[in-house]
Parts: sequence; structure tokens; C-alpha cells
Amino acid sequence: MPIFASPSAADGLTTTLRRLVELTGATAGALEFRPRCQEPIVVTASARRVPAALRDWLTTVTGTPAARPGLTRVAPPGANGPASLLRTPLGTANRPAGELLLLGRVGSLTAAALPADLPHELGAALDHLSEREQRAGRTAALAEISRLLTTRHTIDELFAAFAGGIAKLVAFDSLTLSLLDAERREFELIDVNARGFTSRGPRERWVPLEGTLLGRVVATGAPVRIDDFERDDVPEASRRIFAAAGFRAAAFVPLVSSGHFLGAVVLAARRPRAFDDGDIENIGELARPLAVGIERGRLTDESRRRADELAALHATSQLITARLDVASVLDRISLSVPALIGASGCGIGLFNSERTQVVQAAAHGFQSEEWRTLSVPVGEGIIGRVAAEGVAIRVADVRTDPRSARREVDEREGIRSMLCVPLKVVGAVIGVVSAFSTRPGSFTAHHQRVLEAFAEQAGIAIHGARLFDESVRGARETRALLEAGRAVTASLDVGRTIRMIMEEAREVLGVDSCSVMTFDPPTNELVMVASLDVPQEMVSTVRLQLGEGVTGRAVQERRPMQSPDLWSDSRGRYPHLARSAGFRAMLAVPLCVGERTIGAVSVLRRDVHEFSAHEEELLVALADQAAIALEHARLYTELEAMVADRTRELDTQKRFVEVVLETLPLGVFVLDTDLNVVRVNPAGGRALACDVGVRGPLIRLLPSDQATAVQTLLRESFRTRRVASIEEEMIVAGDPKIFRLTAAPVEAASDRGTHAVLLVEDVTLAKRLERQMLLTERLTTAGRLAAGVAHELNNPLATIAGCSESLLSRLGASDSATLSEPGEFRHYLRLIEEEAYRCKEITGSLLHFVRDPGSQRTDTDLNGVVLKAAELLSHQSRFARSRVVTELDPELPPVAANEGQLRQVCLGLASNALEAMEGKGTLIVRSRRTRGEVEIELEDEGPGIPQENLSRIFDPFFTTKPPGQGTGLGLAIAQGIVNDHGGRIEVSSVIGKGSIFRVVLPL
Repeated sequence: MPIFASPSAADGLTTTLRRLVELTGATAGALEFRPRCQEPIVVTASARRVPAALRDWLTTVTGTPAARPGLTRVAPPGANGPASLLRTPLGTANRPAGELLLLGRVGSLTAAALPADLPHELGAALDHLSEREQRAGRTAALAEISRLLTTRHTIDELFAAFAGGIAKLVAFDSLTLSLLDAERREFELIDVNARGFTSRGPRERWVPLEGTLLGRVVATGAPVRIDDFERDDVPEASRRIFAAAGFRAAAFVPLVSSGHFLGAVVLAARRPRAFDDGDIENIGELARPLAVGIERGRLTDESRRRADELAALHATSQLITARLDVASVLDRISLSVPALIGASGCGIGLFNSERTQVVQAAAHGFQSEEWRTLSVPVGEGIIGRVAAEGVAIRVADVRTDPRSARREVDEREGIRSMLCVPLKVVGAVIGVVSAFSTRPGSFTAHHQRVLEAFAEQAGIAIHGARLFDESVRGARETRALLEAGRAVTASLDVGRTIRMIMEEAREVLGVDSCSVMTFDPPTNELVMVASLDVPQEMVSTVRLQLGEGVTGRAVQERRPMQSPDLWSDSRGRYPHLARSAGFRAMLAVPLCVGERTIGAVSVLRRDVHEFSAHEEELLVALADQAAIALEHARLYTELEAMVADRTRELDTQKRFVEVVLETLPLGVFVLDTDLNVVRVNPAGGRALACDVGVRGPLIRLLPSDQATAVQTLLRESFRTRRVASIEEEMIVAGDPKIFRLTAAPVEAASDRGTHAVLLVEDVTLAKRLERQMLLTERLTTAGRLAAGVAHELNNPLATIAGCSESLLSRLGASDSATLSEPGEFRHYLRLIEEEAYRCKEITGSLLHFVRDPGSQRTDTDLNGVVLKAAELLSHQSRFARSRVVTELDPELPPVAANEGQLRQVCLGLASNALEAMEGKGTLIVRSRRTRGEVEIELEDEGPGIPQENLSRIFDPFFTTKPPGQGTGLGLAIAQGIVNDHGGRIEVSSVIGKGSIFRVVLPL
């Protein structure tokens, strides 16, 4: 048949049409061939040359295919009249191959002009031609893909060759390559643009595998064809995706290479039943070399990536040993990460000093300044979570991840996926490496493993660089502080010292300038006194009020103040100086001496900079040295002025002290630690009858029986560093005297612990007067007691008298019988003896009270003292209606005291209480021990003491009793006795309820 013998399909169709025109006697005709997946081919022919208008008309008619054969009357262009048009479809109804049109004269051209089997045979021939064209197209596409596989090519070139070949074999509306990510269980969708069609707009790039037709392809490993999404059994997720794009049919052909499932080729069409088995076969033929190419590309990319990874890891290892500054290490790391895992950019965040923020320390690939200066709280956002938990986080799409905290920054950067890995050193997190990509789902578990391995070495590199920086900085700071301290102590030239401190501050802080300001006393302003950059003639012109400018506020608030940018800071006092010198950042620290602020030191930089807490601390340390230097200079100046005045004052004071010592009526002995006399004043020489120039041991000046007590007093004073005193009776120059000896250690700083002063006071006369007063008061009390004792003696004396009379009467009667009864005589004599001893006991108690107790102190039972006083009062008839109750502590320890004196105190206080109750009521006497002291408490039920009299009751000669009934000395003497024992008397009283007197003595 001419169709197959001609060099091209068009030539073969034209030859066949001409023969048919001649065979049927038609004037003209058209033959349409509809190859699959290509534009229809239309040829025209006639007995003569076909006019252009007629050719166009015939071509237009073929554009509307005829459903069945038919003969119609038409009026073609250029014809003289109507003509007959015979239209015959070629092929089958399900698969039309083309159409034959014949035009002839009316009546000459009939439906029987064509042989009956011609349409079928011609249709079959066109089908064979279509299949031949498809085989040729498939062969050409396979050849092109194979050619690419044997040469260097890109994956895009491979996709384009596949799309171009499939477009010639299969009719479709959309071509998508779905590549499987087995780890993520997702498909990556790649829209492939082929010649003659384009993709229909953006779609989600990554599609989950579960619940989709792609999942069915993976499960079965076989192609899947959907004839109609509206009718076939299709997963709901796939139905929704294809229906949204308006597709009715689809074909899914797996991409398999060496048994590995790589993905699927997906063709979609808007018409139902668009694909048949031949289409599936054609797609599968081209999919096999495509899968090989994709697998090779993946292997090539994997090999290249692994080589890059090894190179990057090797470069990181070199960083550890080659570079030691932190900035360079961080920069190299941030540059290496994108090349290592194919990221769009990388950021390195490190903990701040408080470990509360992750601060961006290095960044690469970012567009905005916000990312370069990013600071994220620990625990917030993706980066903050990694820092807090120490576990890597991989995010496929930050737009849908709820952990993303700074979405607006991510949007501006175009960030879609992130991979954040902790930086660790010996298990401790020090920061976070953050890689990002502008494509969603860019990072895999492999990328994560690579970045984690990289981060381990990066952490070591950063840590090593930090340690090196810290050691260098620490050494520099230590040297600066040592130099500053050496300058302060080595020189009194304050100007030179301050300048050296300013230069050290500039070097160690890396600043550009430094200045010092101090207070001007007349104006109370801060005045610049030194600067590294301000001309000397201008230094004193820079003045600030307290609280003015950054420096003034630092002085006012007594704490460091800073301005990261003076040019935009309204607090600046001299902006023209800052701008002219190019200074931007400033840190001011007050100069403090104790609680005083004497000035400030300021450092400046020519860049915008926020000074760290460590920089503030370092400048504070240098400021302290500067403050010490300034204070030393001030003190030295003042000291020079004070030395002469102080010398004159000391001379005057020395002469005054010597005069005081010479005229002091007390004896003063200055002793060293060996109790040798160093100096004696005239009164001391007179007291102990010795020369004022005497030196040597003190015991030589004392009687032998008192020397031991005085030595004990002095040594105890040296040991306890406390003042102590005793009273001793001595025979001096044949005269008995009583001295009060007081030992006081010298507390002067230059003489601490090496000397003591012994004061010798002659209290002989005072003690004699005191004893006379005590005796007078004792006799007065004894007189009052004697009246009661006289009544108490009447009873035993009456008994003695009665017994005596009875015995005398019996003896006068000379009755031998009476005299012969010795038992009765014994009875009377025993009564007389008992009553006589009773009288002796009563008078003995009274005499014991009246007897002078002396001044000796021994361990005394206070409970016994109380009981003896109560016994004396029990003999007083005036107190017969009163009751004395004792509540004594049986565990009360003995007290070193004079028993007779304490008995007088108790007796006096008890008598006053009983008299206040007018012989009736109850007096309670208690004893107890409290916190290293003992107490004797007397509580009465008397009328109480008025408030205005409480402060006067211990005054000598003050009494509220009627004239002749009291001397007013009782309480005064009692207080003197208790005070002499180192104790005190406490009084509390309530009018109408009574009074409480409490005697407190030390143990």
C-alpha cells in the first residue's frame, strides 16, 4: 500500500488520496490521519491543482469528525453550483483512525462510489501507520535517554528527554515524577514540563505515602490505572488531590532499578478512560531507563556528598589544631555546614553567660540582620528546645510546625525546613548549630547523622578556641591589674599612676580611649582630670553635673552605666566631641572609696558595642585601683598638712597627761606583762610608801600576805582583757589601810597586751564611815527586833520562875516525903534547862545579827540566809498576824558572798514588807537560778509603792515612815551591799496589790 511505501506518512497519505479521487471520479478530496498523541495530519488532492480556498475549506470540515458515513449536498468555495460531499470515518468507533472526504458533481458522486471494504482496510492501514509511528517515537525516546545515560548529563536533562518522549506516545494533561523517601514515608512530587505542555500550577511538593494510590503502587510493585476518579475505587486522599486539579483519569507506573523501588511516573488526564494498556506499556518502557538514570544520579550525588562530608569533617579537624580564635572557628564552621549537607544557610548560637539565651554568634546564607543577631530564650522555639534538651530536631516545614517561635523572621528569610543539632563538649551543651533550607523536607536522617558528627568536632574546636581566648584574656587582665596595683604602691605621682591605669584599661578592654573625672569641691561638678585622647588644654573644660550624661548618672547611682551608641543616646552631654572623635560606645564606672564617690573612669569605642558583665567587672577592678591612687594622693596631701599640727597636739597632750598623772589623787602604777613597775605617779608613791622612780617587781612594794591576791588580779586582767578590782587591807608604814585596787589592760594598738595600769585608791576613811553606817543601821534594826524579842523571852522566863517557886516552896516545907521524890525535881530542872536554852537561842540570834560580819566572803547558802532571817522575824510580836512563806530552790548553788551582809539585806527587805502589810497578810520569799545568776524574790501584799517614789526609794535618808520610825538608810545600804557583790536589786510594784523586791547575784 502506498502509505507504507512512501518516505513519510504525509507523502503516503497524499498518494493514496489521489488514487481514490481518480477511482471514484471525484473532483477533489481530503484524507485525515489521527495518530495517537500527535496533531492530526490532513492532506488534500484533486484532478487538477486544488485552490487554496478549497483546501482550507476541506481542512476545516475535517476538524469536525463525522459520526457515520454520509453524502450531503454542499456549496464549496469557488464552485459554480452545489456539489456532493461524501464523508467516510476510518477505523472503529472506539478507536477512530481518521476520515475520508470526497467532493464531486451532484449525481456523479454517490455512496456506492467507494468499495464496501475500503473504509475498513484504509482504517486498518492507518492503525498500522500509527503503531509504526509510536514504535519509532518510543525507539527515538529510548535512544535519547540511553544516550544521556552514557554521557555526562543533569537530572533535569534526563527528565526533559523522558517527558519529550512520553508526550509523543501518550496523551495526557499532567506528568509528575513521584520520588519515594522511604525514611520519611513520603513522596516528593516533581512536575515535569514537556515540549507542548506545562504544569498546571503549584502543588504540595511532599505527599504522605499512607492512604494514597502511590502507596498502592509501592505495595503491589505494579502499575495502577484509574479510568475515572468519580467511579473507581480510589483512596479519599488521592481522589481529593486529583479532583481539585480537575483530573478524571490517571496512570501510575513504578520506577524500579535493580530491584529498588524509587518512585512512580504519574500521568493524569481530564477525560475519563484516557489511558489503555498500550499507554501503560509505553510508559513502562521509558520508565525503566529513567529509573536507571535516577538511581545513577542518586548514587553520584551520594558519592559527591560523602566526599564533601569527609572533606568538611577533615577541614573541621584542621580547625581544631590550626585556628585558635573563636571568631575564625565559628566563621569556618558556619561556612562548612551548607556545603556539607546542602543547606541554604547555617547559624551557630552559643549560650550567653547566664545560660538563659542562645545568641547567634556566626551566620552564613541569611538575608536579614535579624537572623544574624538572633537571640532565643532557652526552651523556646526549635533552637531553644534543642539547647534545653540537648537533642537534635529535624523540621520538614517550619510553617506547619507548632514549635517554631519566630515565624515572621522565618518568612522573611524564606525558611521552610530546619535541622538543629546541639553543640556539646564532654556531654555538656554549649550551643546549637542550625541549618536551614528554603525547600520543605530538605533534611534526612542521614543529614542529621552527618551534622551531629560534624557538631562533635565543631564543639571541640569552639571549646578549644574559647579556652585559648580565656587564657590569653585572663593573662592580659591579670597583668593589667598587677601593673595597676604596682603603680599604685610604687609611686606617689598620681598623674603618672592614673595614666598608666588608663593605658592598661585601653589595652585589656580593647577600647579606643579612656578618661578620668573627679569632683571639683568648689563647684561640686565632675571635672575631667586625665584623658588619652582629649588635648591637655581642653581636659579641664569638660565638666558634668551630678546625674548629667552617662558618666554623671554612673556617679549618682554608684554603679556602672553604658551607652552602646552615643550618637543615638539622648543622655550624651558632649555629642560633638563623640562625633568628631568617632566614638560610639561608652562605659562609665564610678570611683568609690568606702561609701564616698570621688569620680568616674570612662572607656570609649568607635563601634556600636554593648559591654559585657565581664568587661564591666574588669573596669570596676581598674577603677578601684584608680580610686586608691587618687585617695592616696589626697590623703598624702592632707597628711603632710596634718603631721605638723598633730605633732604639736601630741606634744601638748603629752605634757597635759603628765600633769594629770602628777596631780591625780589616785595611785597609778604602769606594769609590763611580767608585773614589773614601769612608771609610778606621786600619788602611787605616797599610797604604797615608795619612791616614784622605783622599778622592778610590784610584789616588792606589797605586804607578803596580800601580794598573791594582787598578782592574781593583774594576771586575770591580762588574760581576759577586762577591768577588775579588789579591796585589800594592808599595813603600810605601820598604819592599817584599806585600798581599792583596779587593774586595767592597756588597749592602745601599738601596746596591745604588753602593759596594764594598776590604780591604787585609799578607801580607808570611806570604809570606816561605811562600816559605821552599817553598824548604825544594824543597831537600829536590832533595837526594833529587841522589842519583839523581849516579849518572846517572857514566856520561857515565866516558866523558869514558876518552876523555881515550886521548888523553893517544897524545900521550905522541909517535908521529907516531898524531898524524897527526885523524879519531880528532875522534871522541874529539865523545864528550867529547856527554857533557859530557848532564851539563849533567841538572844544568840539577835547577837549574831548585831555582830560585825567583817568583809570576808565565802561560799554561802542563800537558802540558809533566808531561813535565818525568817526565824528572827518570827519572834516579833508585831508581825504575829503575818505569815512568811518560803519557796526555795533546793538545787540552788552556793554564792561567794558575805553571809552577815546578805542576812542584813534579807532581814531589812523582809521587815519593810511586813511593816508595809501592817502585821497581816502573806510574805512569799522565793529563790531560783536563772541564766548564770541566782535570785531572792520577796513578794508582799502591801499597799504598793507610788510610781513617783519608785525612783527615790534607794536614795539615802529617803523614807515614807513617820518621824522617829525610820532612818531612810535601810534600802540605800542594802543596795550598796548587793552592788558591792556585783549584783542588783530590782523592784516592781502595783498600787493596791503589793510590791516585789528581787535581789540578783552573779554565780
